[in-house]
Amino acid sequence: MKRKFSGPRADYRYSVEGSVIAIVDLDLGSKSVTNDMDNVLDDIRAELGDLAGYAVIYQDSMGRWDGVRLVGHSVEFYSLNEPDQQQAASRLLHWLA
Repeated sequence: MKRKFSGPRADYRYSVEGSVIAIVDLDLGSKSVTNDMDNVLDDIRAELGDLAGYAVIYQDSMGRWDGVRLVGHSVEFYSLNEPDQQQAASRLLHWLA
């Protein structure tokens, strides 16, 4: 599943592979995904339902993949600093295991 959202907030697309949600910042001049992550996750939650059980990675506007952890209603960012999506997902799933 791939979706693209745009507007006055972050421009992004996301995909779901297994238990990993991968978000890509399209960097079209609006807010960055990093600065709009609460809204981005709300959009995805509206489509997928509860995100419990999913691991979330995102590619920032600089092309690096990092992780997002959902803690209650808060979002915590952590560095994976990976240039490759598959490597980032692999590191994330290994870290969470």
